Amino acid sequence: MDYYYEQNVDNPNIDKHLKRTKTLSVLRYMVLAIGIIFAYLFFFWGTKAKLSAILFSLFFVALEMTPVLLVFFLIGKYLKQTNSEYDYLLNGSILRIVRVIRRNKRKLFLTIRLDSVESIGKINSETYERYAASREIKKQYAVCDYDDEDALVYMYYHGENGNCLLHFEPDEEMILTLRKSLPRFSIMDKSMNAPVISTKKE
Repeated sequence: MDYYYEQNVDNPNIDKHLKRTKTLSVLRYMVLAIGIIFAYLFFFWGTKAKLSAILFSLFFVALEMTPVLLVFFLIGKYLKQTNSEYDYLLNGSILRIVRVIRRNKRKLFLTIRLDSVESIGKINSETYERYAASREIKKQYAVCDYDDEDALVYMYYHGENGNCLLHFEPDEEMILTLRKSLPRFSIMDKSMNAPVISTKKE
């Protein structure tokens, strides 16, 4: 029997830090615009000079734009991480995780076959520490609230490009549906049998 369950993981920090997000978004494009203007001015000046000056201007443009593009990329990555929410979609033997960026852009983040899963447990378990210590395992995160460690769960599975360790925050209904859908009961670590005691402050 195939089971279906959908969980929406909300990120309260999106509304809490809305002003900061807008400020960083504006700053990000201001830095890029200023960099492009300076690059254009130096390149325009170089095209009216000798070959050596042209080469120098091209070198300077590349040198000047490198940190500009780096700042633009890093701010964009930070905004993406802090303004993401997730949908966990369990349909039969397939778990899909969709990332929702700024509540208006949806992108498929992961597709996991449950028959590729080796272990599921709490991140405060000894089993997790063993997986997390390995540099050969790719770490993946589909989490909005990192403060409540008791609610965070790992999923160790064999991906297409190697072994992966997913961090996510399933609710009780998702955990129950996963138990019913997994090919083996032993996949669930003993830490999943412990009662969930949230440390989150209301």
